[in-house]
Amino acid sequence: MQKFLKNTSAKNLQKMKKRFFLSWLAVYAINSISGYFVHDILLHKTYMELMPTLHSENIKSKIWAFIISSIVSTFIFTLVYTKWKKSGTIGEGTLYGLFLGAWIGIQMSLNTYASTGLIPFSLAIQWLVYALIQEAMAGALLAFVYNYNGKSFIEKK
Repeated sequence: MQKFLKNTSAKNLQKMKKRFFLSWLAVYAINSISGYFVHDILLHKTYMELMPTLHSENIKSKIWAFIISSIVSTFIFTLVYTKWKKSGTIGEGTLYGLFLGAWIGIQMSLNTYASTGLIPFSLAIQWLVYALIQEAMAGALLAFVYNYNGKSFIEKK
């Protein structure tokens, strides 16, 4: 990292840090909001049917684990994007989100289904689909926020 930043002026370094922080905050926010929508609204009935097998009644006492997981994963999501991006378009950000959504979603949903026997296959597929949608939205927002400097985000053909 030092070698990468060696020729970066202090002013540019501050701008890079600000862009990164704002992007990370945007990704954290959209993942938190969409996660709430998916898990507390769309899948709530399914989760209640699986209680106490899937969720214990004292899940609220473990909310700290969800927060730490989200902070760390959105930080890594944002950091990897800053090294992965090429053109910085929203389409590229969406594709990045789909790639990571597939990776994260398959790991989480199918491994939980296969290793625990606690969830039906239909829920594993729902988790996968929702992960793809959530991460595609996060990638698009990340591309917009990280690369915004008054330029057009519509890809030109």
